[in-house]
Amino acid sequence: YTDSVLLQGVVAAPLIWLGLSNVAVYNLVLLFSIALSGWAMWKYAAHMTGSPAAAILAGIIFAFVPFRFDHYLHLELQATIFLPLTLLYFERTIETGSRRDAWLMMAAFAAQMYSCIYYAVFLATVLVPIALLRLWLAAPAARLAFVRVTVPAIVAAVIVIIPYAIAYGTNRGTLGDRLDSDIRLYSATWSNYLASTASNALYGATAIHGRPERYLFPGAIAVLLAVIGVIRFDRQRATLAVVGLCGLIISLGLNSPLYEALRAIVVPYRGLRAPARAAILVYLALAALAAFGWARLMRGRSPRAVAMATVAVAVGVIAEYRAPIDAWLEIPRPQPAVYRWLAQQPRSVVAEVPFAQADALHTISDGLYMFHSTAHWQPIVNGYSGFFPPTFMELAEHTRDFPDDRSIAYLKKRGVDLIVVHGGILGPEAFGEVTSALLARPDIEAMAQFQEQRGLDAVFRLRR
Repeated sequence: YTDSVLLQGVVAAPLIWLGLSNVAVYNLVLLFSIALSGWAMWKYAAHMTGSPAAAILAGIIFAFVPFRFDHYLHLELQATIFLPLTLLYFERTIETGSRRDAWLMMAAFAAQMYSCIYYAVFLATVLVPIALLRLWLAAPAARLAFVRVTVPAIVAAVIVIIPYAIAYGTNRGTLGDRLDSDIRLYSATWSNYLASTASNALYGATAIHGRPERYLFPGAIAVLLAVIGVIRFDRQRATLAVVGLCGLIISLGLNSPLYEALRAIVVPYRGLRAPARAAILVYLALAALAAFGWARLMRGRSPRAVAMATVAVAVGVIAEYRAPIDAWLEIPRPQPAVYRWLAQQPRSVVAEVPFAQADALHTISDGLYMFHSTAHWQPIVNGYSGFFPPTFMELAEHTRDFPDDRSIAYLKKRGVDLIVVHGGILGPEAFGEVTSALLARPDIEAMAQFQEQRGLDAVFRLRR
């Protein structure tokens, strides 16, 4: 149930092939995702308001809303580029009946699916009511033109998305639905919309009203401009109001009586753990409505006055959103020698110690194991994700007292060939106890040992 970020992979692959490090490529994709999201919102807001200055403010709001600062470890959640682009081409299609815009709309939607399935599910949900609203308000001729050009594009998008849907459907059959306890943990509350991240320079104290995944404050300036933007209501702003309202309701998850009905009707919601992420639709609507608000305030003013005022407000928004970027994980440099050694070995199933425990399944070490596996590409039984398959739960349970007979028998059953014991993570005393116990076993063979900055790494072969 982890986002596979296939589109980001296509973008990143040539850079990796050219020899750039995975860390550098990740950072480039992360930062460009944020920047391009701002550009996409600028493009959408410029179309809606006709004001470049208002569009710039909308782009800044959407690109740097505090929500993003809570999600640096989620590459897919920065991929918001195609949300405003889908709505842009939706507007164009319904305005002109253009076949080209209809295909661009569905291409943007498919791209959103392949870069972040969470946002694609939210986007698909909101497209239904806004399409019905706009078609109801449209003239009969415009209604017919919209349907005629969008149906073939929708069919094509469905065909493109089917492989992804099949993969997730297969996983759902194996892993089941998300637990209500997990969904409730990541369902927003009203007070979460008053909470910014603790790192926010201005609003850090409001973090007490939130928790990870639920720091949802959009900023005072954005809200104020959006309120001004809805003073005059029209079809475009009605569309944005529906987008924002749908995002708000979905983000409340099990704290809203409507979410259970949504899960019952729309199957993909049964696999989503964090409804609070639908707040991205709230920010999308607020940013665009803020553009309407700023365009209204600047109407009739000189270009010089508009430019100076826009710069001043942009600085204010950036000051509101300012937050230091803290590293989530430090990657050892240079690459640990044990992983370079593994890359030279024939195909072997690898288990790395220490293992996750049943009461502490999320561990930084598992994240490091997965990252370093890209240096050797041997299959590993360890891993890191937002969802734990039954086999991982079994691994944590059966290796609780590693290296006892039960855990060794289980690793053999799983086809493990090599065991890597990390002294730098275990500590000297535990490392000595584990390696001594392994060396005392007749079915374990010592293979290699490497001195790293934090301690020794030892490799053992499991004989069957």
